[in-house]
Amino acid sequence: MKASEAIVKMMEMEGITDAFGIPGAGINGLYKYMAQANIRHYCHRHEEACVHAAGAYFRASGRMAAALCTSGPGATNFVTGIYTCNIDSIPVLAITGQAVRAQLGKDAFQCVDIAKICEPVAKKTYCIVDPEEVPVVFSEAIRIAKEGKPGPVLIDLPLDVQNAEIDFEPSAYQPQSFQIPSPNPEEIATALDMIQAAKSPVMIMGGGVILAEAAEECVRLAEQLNIPVITTYMAKGGIPAGHPLNAGHCGIQVGQPIGNKVFLQSDLVLGIGCRFSDRHTGNLDTYVKGRKFIHINIAEQEIGKILMPELGIVADAKLTIEAMLNEAKTRNISISPQIVPQLPALRKELARKVDYDCKPINPHRVFGELNQFFGDETIFTTGCGITQIWSGQLQDINLPRRYLPSGGSGTLGYDIPAAFGASIATGKRAVAVMGDFGFTFHVQELAVCAKNHIPVIVVIVNNAYLGLIRQNQKGAYGYEYAVEMSENQGMVDYVKVAEGFACYGERVFDPADIPAALQRAVDSGKPAVIDIICDPQVDCSIGTSLDNVKEFVY
Repeated sequence: MKASEAIVKMMEMEGITDAFGIPGAGINGLYKYMAQANIRHYCHRHEEACVHAAGAYFRASGRMAAALCTSGPGATNFVTGIYTCNIDSIPVLAITGQAVRAQLGKDAFQCVDIAKICEPVAKKTYCIVDPEEVPVVFSEAIRIAKEGKPGPVLIDLPLDVQNAEIDFEPSAYQPQSFQIPSPNPEEIATALDMIQAAKSPVMIMGGGVILAEAAEECVRLAEQLNIPVITTYMAKGGIPAGHPLNAGHCGIQVGQPIGNKVFLQSDLVLGIGCRFSDRHTGNLDTYVKGRKFIHINIAEQEIGKILMPELGIVADAKLTIEAMLNEAKTRNISISPQIVPQLPALRKELARKVDYDCKPINPHRVFGELNQFFGDETIFTTGCGITQIWSGQLQDINLPRRYLPSGGSGTLGYDIPAAFGASIATGKRAVAVMGDFGFTFHVQELAVCAKNHIPVIVVIVNNAYLGLIRQNQKGAYGYEYAVEMSENQGMVDYVKVAEGFACYGERVFDPADIPAALQRAVDSGKPAVIDIICDPQVDCSIGTSLDNVKEFVY
């Protein structure tokens, strides 16, 4: 059969049911068989958005999707999406079309070495030049995407390879299996010894816990040990906001006062499925001083990359948590850090203010309203900038896989296509929370939402500034330049933009009107844009170390 037909059959047998793409001459050999497949395909308006949608599909559901595009600039538009997935450990099958093999390396029209370009930002890349290698490469690629620390794989397909006849028998195809690394029992015992010896241990729940489908078990371990749980930004929602052991986030940007306080009082840190990224740790000397670390990660290269733990365990998060929980129960371990009984009161005492009544609207009020209006099953996406930081600091999320940020890359334009992909994966309502500048990066994807009747709601926190960049200019350099965008609250009309893409649109000036506007968005049954006009002068809480975060109260 044709290689393209074999590829589509392999995708089906690997459990891929949804694909996000844009056809083109360089990949039309494959699209011929996509049209005959039991795979739903959604045509986007920009190739980068295809990868964001496929990535968020996995973030929301735990199931892989495919992203497809043609050669040349179509393929290079994939790069940012692939980087966004890779740094957040999100597996996606990315397939690009390519010129015929005879034109490779000869500057032919729309012929670019996308496998080489994506090599540093993907888990693995391929350019298949031997058609008979198609089955082996696809099987290996999907295994690699899923195993260990997940990530996107890219397969570049020359057009004549797509159209070549190959020897492939679908009934003989078997998806590759892979081992999930288990923890060493001696390491589990050592970890529990360290926890028992500590006076103020704390758990860091990282995004790897969510990827391992281990949030519930992680909370049970914390309950057995009776220790506080700090979630990284990527694990937001892994423990309910009101849980007695929830100590919020710590960090210098999306951190919270309670998380920083609890962390700084700790003497031992149990980090599970985290990578100790810079926005979480801030100044490393402050972060590590006076405390020991246990680091659990499925990827050996993550252990010691940022800080050297006293104990590193290279194993699957879920298997390790289960082993620790069994050992803790056997020993009947229950720690009593002094701060644990204080946590519920501290959450209230240290919570940042969101009930501002002023006009123009204080951006914090927007997030207070989102917390009140939407239920726990709502999925939120957010990309980058000051709005993302406010979102991370102020939004309450109670379930895993309901908060899908562009974490490590901070990609403007991620939000809308990600909300689309998450809604396709789950059937749940998705809300993209973003700034006025970020809204324009992939606003065209509203048309995709409208065409497919996916009622994504976009909430624009419109402060008419490149807010985070202005804050950096002022704080680090003492100047302000090229960051004011007053036109976003004036001559630029985002309501008309929404309506032009067959969506509902509304602009809000009074904080008291926010709930009703959100309700009208829901009732419209369409994708919707709620443009909330906010005070341009509000900064976000930010710092350089956990003990040096500047708070702003207005």
